[in-house]
Amino acid sequence: MQPPDRERLRSYLGLLGLHRGDGVAAYDAAAEVYDGFARIWDDRIAAPALAHFNALVAQHMKPGANVLDAGAGTGERTRVLLRHGATAHVVALDGSQAMLALASGKLRDPRVAFVRGDVTRLPFPDNSFDLVASTWVVETLDDPRSAVREFVRVIKPEGIAIYAFCSLPEGRGGALLKRVIELAAPDSGPLSVLLPELERPFHQCEHSSLRQFFGGLTTVAVVAKCCVIEPAHLPCKLP
Repeated sequence: MQPPDRERLRSYLGLLGLHRGDGVAAYDAAAEVYDGFARIWDDRIAAPALAHFNALVAQHMKPGANVLDAGAGTGERTRVLLRHGATAHVVALDGSQAMLALASGKLRDPRVAFVRGDVTRLPFPDNSFDLVASTWVVETLDDPRSAVREFVRVIKPEGIAIYAFCSLPEGRGGALLKRVIELAAPDSGPLSVLLPELERPFHQCEHSSLRQFFGGLTTVAVVAKCCVIEPAHLPCKLP
């Protein structure tokens, strides 16, 4: 018997909250069931953030783009990136070999290369990619900003990095998260009224932005080469 979606969501959020030191082993162990958890999260809570994320990817994808999917997991986001006709090549990077094995089995596409690696120490030279895309990764790290700095390092001077993360909203966070999970449904209209979207610049430049959904439960950030990833900006602050 499958556990109720509410319990599966709680389990998934617990997985997302693991520190990097334990995270690789946890994701290796959870690889076979990961898609089931992630689908509920993506469809019922993260849908507005992912719609915004996908629109940004479409906007910034250039013809012949080389793309890094940082923290590719089982390849579901990589599949979305490949749908853009402009994509020339996608590197799907993840720390979990089990996740990458599932992804490579699903995505038999010559445009994809699967690489095991650490998002806080990307194994690529500076200025390697036109676009870095990442979802639900930085919040699982001991030092989220180290990953974002790496995203900025490996994008080309005219490149862009787009990443989504989740965190407990400040203040009423725990109670609010519990309520969001209890109310989660494909039609999230009432939650959108209670917790409207908020957008502000990430950095004082024309390229960057931070858009929050559900009171900060999910956030989509855009950073460019000029963005300085320092504590003052707090792009990934977790309570």
